[in-house]
Amino acid sequence: MRPHFHVAGFPVRLHPLFFVVSLMTGWTLISEPARLALWVGIVFVSVLLHELGHALAFRRYGCPAQIELHGMGGTTQTHDAAHLTHHQSAFVSFAGPGIGFLAGGLIWGLSQLVPLGEPGGLADQGVRQFLWVNIGWGLFNLLPMQPLDGGHLLADLVRARSGYRHERAVLGVGIATAVVVLGLAIWSKQLWMGMLAMVLGVMNLEQLRRMPKRRPAERRFTLPRAVRKPQTAPAGAISIEQLMDELRGTPRSPGAADADDDLEGPHDPALVGEMLLDNGLPELAVGSLQSAFTQAPLPRTGHALVLALLHTGRLQELASLLDSSHARQLSEDTLALISEHAGTAREATLTERITALRHGRTPATDEPR
Repeated sequence: MRPHFHVAGFPVRLHPLFFVVSLMTGWTLISEPARLALWVGIVFVSVLLHELGHALAFRRYGCPAQIELHGMGGTTQTHDAAHLTHHQSAFVSFAGPGIGFLAGGLIWGLSQLVPLGEPGGLADQGVRQFLWVNIGWGLFNLLPMQPLDGGHLLADLVRARSGYRHERAVLGVGIATAVVVLGLAIWSKQLWMGMLAMVLGVMNLEQLRRMPKRRPAERRFTLPRAVRKPQTAPAGAISIEQLMDELRGTPRSPGAADADDDLEGPHDPALVGEMLLDNGLPELAVGSLQSAFTQAPLPRTGHALVLALLHTGRLQELASLLDSSHARQLSEDTLALISEHAGTAREATLTERITALRHGRTPATDEPR
């Protein structure tokens, strides 16, 4: 889908729910339209600045990125994240809150040097709101709960040091943090903070519940030191691409020594995508499901990807999926779902692609079976 505008060369899409939620978070200012409008403008600029920090960090490592502002805040996506090491990914996670801290510090310093309006006035309140959104929200975003930046940051640092052996512990930290934040929210009567903590806690709990306690013995593996690339990654950092190569059975170099780390396997993007889809966040689910279906084109993952594309109206990407080599892995139920939508929306292109795909699956009557 086409972006609504560009910032620093990055395409940006803006969902109407972003402004709806922004208005709801500033509902106490409903009797003062000017202050409410100022609040919405500050939230818009601050969230966009936060996502721009992630996008610039991706660009630093050669990954093109796109930004989307939606009801849950914002998301910065790239299709090349698999090439990042854990330390690089951790830097990307911190870059969003980091640029907010920098902007907040500059505004605070400026307000100390130059009076920005009368105390209690519109300009003074604007400075306070800007500091709250960029520093207050930034600190909250660094709490170790996924999918907050702090949760990703903790996971990347743990993986850089110990591999993927502690995925369950990382999620456990997120759940414990959510419980503490929920308790503080109840004590301080902060409705929004409590609701957000509860949602994040449930998401981490659901992800933990769906994660196998232990992989079957035949799927366990050790990571040979030969696959490390010291010239491009810090010591101890293993990129997702290298781990996926190991899972796909990349031969080891003769005589390569096994590392002491006994890994459980990489984080499953299919689980993340399905979890986001189940929680009503199809916009966030698309990227993970596309990555998962590309790596392992399973019918279940394909069905979830199709659902996410249909919910978000990304029909052009759906058409490209039907043209791809992985389209044959889509189940008949999935094709029926697409056909039903195509008939309702009068999408002749999708109907033609599905017909061609089904025809390719059905052998001719004069062919041997």
